[in-house]
Amino acid sequence: MKSGIQIFEEDSQILERIARQYAADSKEYAALAHAGLALLYVLKKGDEKFMQHMVAPESGLTAEQRAHLIGMKIDPDSEL
Repeated sequence: MKSGIQIFEEDSQILERIARQYAADSKEYAALAHAGLALLYVLKKGDEKFMQHMVAPESGLTAEQRAHLIGMKIDPDSEL
């Protein structure tokens, strides 16, 4: 499962690539900068509902489902 910092790093790189397509004084560039700051804020704060959607693995499990499996000593990331 990716950590908040891994998500932020990957998404920030994508936002930066998109932002380079616009002038630094454009509304689009500013919106992308705001999106990056908002992402950093929410990941740092750890808002639970947001994190459930951002950190959920490709398996489609929610953070709550993952925690339940882990609590039962089942590794949801196991490749059996």
